[in-house]
Parts: sequence; structure tokens; C-alpha cells
Amino acid sequence: MMFEYIFGPVMSSRLGSSLGIDLLGCKVCSFDCLYCESGKTEIKTIKRAACVSLESIASELQTWFETYEQRSDFITLGGQGEPCLNSCLGEIIQSIKQMPLDIPVAVLTNSSMLSDPQVRKELCAADVVLPSLDSLVESEFKKINRPHPSIDLKGLAQGLLDFRQEFQGKIFLEVLIIPGINDSRENLNRLIDFNSQLRPDRVDITTMSRPGSYLGAELPSSNFLAEWRKAFNATVSPGKVSVTNICTDQSAIRERVLSSVKRRPQTQEQLIRALGVSSSDLDAALSELEGSGLIQSAESKTDFQKFYLVRGKHAG
Repeated sequence: MMFEYIFGPVMSSRLGSSLGIDLLGCKVCSFDCLYCESGKTEIKTIKRAACVSLESIASELQTWFETYEQRSDFITLGGQGEPCLNSCLGEIIQSIKQMPLDIPVAVLTNSSMLSDPQVRKELCAADVVLPSLDSLVESEFKKINRPHPSIDLKGLAQGLLDFRQEFQGKIFLEVLIIPGINDSRENLNRLIDFNSQLRPDRVDITTMSRPGSYLGAELPSSNFLAEWRKAFNATVSPGKVSVTNICTDQSAIRERVLSSVKRRPQTQEQLIRALGVSSSDLDAALSELEGSGLIQSAESKTDFQKFYLVRGKHAG
């Protein structure tokens, strides 16, 4: 069965095995980040709307767990843009928490909507929130994140601090570095000061490891990343992984692979571990999807791994 909004599970270095839920249905975001693995933003907005209904999410989740026995470490609300733009966010989190699943809920966010008290209130129902904050230098922020013109960096940062005071769960902060854009000493110093106020449960200093919308981006050296990670005392170890072999039907495998890489480029190994399929079954599915022109492969600049993604999505 092809799911419209549920994808994965995908392997996450921070969450382990993560069953993703796309709360947007298309590339709607308040940013148009240079590094976004979902490609260029199609609709840049800060206006919240019921992009995907609670009923649609609940129905697909019920069907997914009735169909597959695989248990994920987290149910993660994200998608192809900023999930907090879905005005049903709070209801969706509450609905998932009321299901007899006993799986914690995580939410990915670019932090841009946290200046809104209503958004913060809705997010407080989650177990883990994973905000990103790439630069506190205005010029760098605009260059790397390309925000909606009405977004104020100071308001964004204050919203994140306010959320820390209101939220009882865990915060995993992510900072993504692109040399020549947001790798300045000024940004490092500002982020360190901010981090001491935010007191997140985890900090990840990362760079582009998957194909993004900005294919010309340079990558920082391992020594540079190590310096930043040391400054933040950042956590880089992967989360626990739980994997169950669940699927051997080729048609179902192709559908799940296509749904998964549509949201996030992944390697063959990641797909095997996340989807619980054999190497030979995945090889057959990837070969057919590539042959039919639905997906393509691209090489990571960091470690030269081959990633699979929807054809044409990241060109440009």
C-alpha cells in the first residue's frame, strides 16, 4: 500500500529508527535553505494552514501499524518543509499520543515559528523537539536560510529561549555549517553564548552529508568540525537502532523506497536498515525505480557515499 504522508522508517543519527510523517504534502516552508535535502522551497510563507488534516494522519497511522509489525524508536513529524506551518500540529501530536502505540513523538523545526506562543504551546505536547539554528549573524542567517522577509532573527532566537522555559521534554539543537557562509568566529561565539542560555539536551554540529538544493556548497574540514563540536561539547553518537525484517513483496518495497527518498535522500545501507528489507530485494527495487526514471543517485561530497533521491528534485 502506498502511503501519502507516512514514510520510512528512516535511520536518524539522533533518533534511531524514525517513522516519518509529512505534515505538509508539498514543499511549503518559511525558509529556503541552501542545504535543504528536500530541494528548493515551492511556497515560502509564515501563514499557518491545515496543510494535512488530522483525520488523514490518524487513518494512515492506523493502517500502517495494522499492516507492518516493525516498531520505530520515534514517530517524527516533519516533511518537505516547516511542520509548524500546519495549524493542526497540536491536534496531531495529541492524537498520536492517545493511540495505543507507546512510541515517543519528535518534531523537527527550523525554529522560525517559535516566536508564536500558540506554536510553542502545541509543541509542548511532544517528547523531543529538534530545532535548527545555523547562524545568529544577520547577514549569514539570510544567506544560508533565505528566510521569509517577515522573519526576525532576534525574535526567532527569543522564541527558542521562551520555548525552553515552557517545554518539559528534550531539545536536540542542530547547527549546520557551510564554509564561507556561516563559519565565522563571530557566529561561533554568538552561538556558544546562546547555547549556554538555551541549555539543550544535545547539540549536533553538522554539514551537508546528503544532496541538497545548493550543489555548489563547499564542505568544512574534519578538523574545523571537530573544533566547533568541542566548543559546544556536541554529541555526535548515533541513537539506538531497532530493525525487523518486515517486507519481501517487490511492489510494496518499491512504493516504500519511493515514498522514503521523496522526503530524504538515503544510502542503500540506510534503506535496508530502515525498511527492513534484504540487500537483494532492495537492489531489485532500486534498479527498477532507476530504470523507470523515478529516482536517481548522487554522491556525497563528505564521504563519497551513493545516495538515492527522486529524479530531478535536487538539480539546481
